[in-house]
Amino acid sequence: MARLISRLDDILAKGEAALLMAIVGAMTAVVFLQVLYRYVFAQPLQWSEELARYLFVWLSILGAALAVQKKGHFGLDLFYKMLSSRRRQVVRMVVCLFTGTVIFVILYQGIILVQKTALQESPAMGVSMSWAYASLPVGGALMAIHLIAISLKELKRS
Repeated sequence: MARLISRLDDILAKGEAALLMAIVGAMTAVVFLQVLYRYVFAQPLQWSEELARYLFVWLSILGAALAVQKKGHFGLDLFYKMLSSRRRQVVRMVVCLFTGTVIFVILYQGIILVQKTALQESPAMGVSMSWAYASLPVGGALMAIHLIAISLKELKRS
């Protein structure tokens, strides 16, 4: 089971990295078009700023999920390095529990937000606002999978 979750974790991380690159490319193209149309053609695009904003939201949340997998989030390891091996394991598991709690809140509240905004339309593009807010439950689910994989590796190490 642990091997399956670890494999899933790796596949998801590669997919997230590819999706993040695509989002950055799309954002770059949209912002370029926005500048081109506004300053060259004097005809600003009504939807470009909104799309760039929603792409940035997705970029941030998916980037945070990938950072969980890469263990790239901020940490204070000065005190951690001063602990004995056994205490380090305890601290790692406590950190995983706290992180899991935050991820659960993001996931749960994200689902509620998607449901509440399903009938709202974005002002410029006219799409459901749930598309923008769906980044929270999607990112939360990805973070949860990555955290489970990390926790299983930690348990295997101890």
